[in-house]
Amino acid sequence: MTLTFNTQGRSLVQTLAIQSQINLPGTVGRILKQIRDIERVAPLFFQAGLVRSVDRPNPLNVRVAGISTKATSTKTIGGFLYAAAAVRVDLAVDDNVISTVGQDSTCELDDINYENQSKRLQLIGVRQAYEMADRAMRSQNPYDLILLDCPLVLDRSMVPLREAESYASYRAAFDSAIQAISNFWSKHRKKLQPWNPNGTAVVGLASERYGAIVHIAQQDLRTAEGRKHILNTEGVDANLTHQIIGSEEAIAGIGERRFIYGILNSYTRTAAFRMSVQTPRMEPSDVTSLGVLGYHFKAAQTNTPQLLQLIGDEPHWNQKNLDIICSQIMALTLTGGSQAAPLPIQLAEREQNALDNFLEYYSQSLQAEIRRREVEDLWLSDLDDFV
Repeated sequence: MTLTFNTQGRSLVQTLAIQSQINLPGTVGRILKQIRDIERVAPLFFQAGLVRSVDRPNPLNVRVAGISTKATSTKTIGGFLYAAAAVRVDLAVDDNVISTVGQDSTCELDDINYENQSKRLQLIGVRQAYEMADRAMRSQNPYDLILLDCPLVLDRSMVPLREAESYASYRAAFDSAIQAISNFWSKHRKKLQPWNPNGTAVVGLASERYGAIVHIAQQDLRTAEGRKHILNTEGVDANLTHQIIGSEEAIAGIGERRFIYGILNSYTRTAAFRMSVQTPRMEPSDVTSLGVLGYHFKAAQTNTPQLLQLIGDEPHWNQKNLDIICSQIMALTLTGGSQAAPLPIQLAEREQNALDNFLEYYSQSLQAEIRRREVEDLWLSDLDDFV
């Protein structure tokens, strides 16, 4: 066999080298322009009150539970197996001295259909997170904060699109998640902030919806329709906010993600906005009717901005208690990593590192049992008695 090599044209390495030399000046210039636009527009967000600084708590005294969820799947015998787990780690911080005071976990293993796999696993994660939160609230341990690494309510995009038989498992997972959310807030509401000022604050954390505060700022907050998104207690200056409206082109050129990175510094947060107004079709309706608030914060310059989600509305929630919760979570967040999460969630995530290897072992054990067919023999052993 004879191999023929084409010596004409360029290799990929040569093409990349040429393209980098051609495109680099343009890319640098474009990013520098975006930085200049951020430096021009960002002060308006601070002056209008759409971004505010938060005082660092010192010393920090707090009892907190961090709940981490994880799901993984693997192929086996022409299908899929999944493992889903939620872990809760409890911390006590006394005068800045941190100690672990307990933990809990739950998991499930089963086979899963290919359809809606990722969304179904998300629903299982939300249900398990609420199971961990419920067990924490039913214990005798006091908590100032319970942090979940998932949304507190479900977006309507999670609703099953069809009632077909192939969606039965997904529908069951959705209904179970909705039930867990409703039961938790119905059962424990009197013990929770903001209805109980001395109660536990349940917080959902995520890195998402970067454009929410930008879209709100571009509305005319001088009107009742425009102001319904922002809490009155945040003290946003409608007149100064109106000056931001002329910056849509600059913000669009920067990009929402880069812009929110640019306007937030260490120990800052955006104004709290009503997520249930921006996304009115959230589930379950009995919980979202109480109000769903969100705001972004950044604990350190190198950290990723995170979305903090709370259930409730004003006058129960106000600028003071929103600042306290945010400052406590910032103080619990380790710096130095772009994806840094609050310490109790990080510790809970470490407990889940073995999930992938365990699922692989479970898959191998399953295949071995099927080859031996012992389970089938047990099922069929007494069949003659019924014939």
